[in-house]
Amino acid sequence: MGRPTAKKAEPRPVGRPTKYDPRYCDEVIAFMAEGFSLTAFAGSIRVSRSTIQEWIEAHPDFSSAVKVGHAARTAQLETTLLRAPDGPTVTSRIFALKNAAPEEWREKQEIQHGGSVRVERVERVIVDPADTDR
Repeated sequence: MGRPTAKKAEPRPVGRPTKYDPRYCDEVIAFMAEGFSLTAFAGSIRVSRSTIQEWIEAHPDFSSAVKVGHAARTAQLETTLLRAPDGPTVTSRIFALKNAAPEEWREKQEIQHGGSVRVERVERVIVDPADTDR
């Protein structure tokens, strides 16, 4: 009789097992629809924000859910802004929207260039470094 052949051990995954659960797809949408951030969602399920980012990259369904969650959050923030009487609520909502949806809520300044410039006079002023009154 020959020696029994040893079975090759299956490679074990390195690191901790993931806490990811497919139910998080619906949960992240509902949570963000209340106006909470993705980081707040991470805290609510007791994982780090970087873990959420890893899940976004590893799970396409979760990635899509997060995108829907961002849109739902913006909708909630805009709704409360438009219904707020005024004062601190309005200010805080505008601040939140500038961060949540910067492509749509940002302070934008437009400077138009054009036309002609008329120079009346050019002066040359020599400043004495010893003169400290200036």
